[in-house]
Amino acid sequence: MADATVEVNHDVCIVSGMCASLAPEIFDIDDDGLKLEVLKPTLPPELVDKARGAEACCPVEAIKVTTP
Repeated sequence: MADATVEVNHDVCIVSGMCASLAPEIFDIDDDGLKLEVLKPTLPPELVDKARGAEACCPVEAIKVTTP
């Protein structure tokens, strides 16, 4: 079975920080506060729900979680 993945469309992302607040294991904001970093692009099963929550809360729909 393939793993779930998470991607961020950096052309759309406004770095609101909501995803990093909801799922700090998956997302972080760079030191300059200008770019969102995906810490775990391949998600273990226990983080899929957190990633989905971040995806749902993104104000510009820049996060995409893909599950097999």
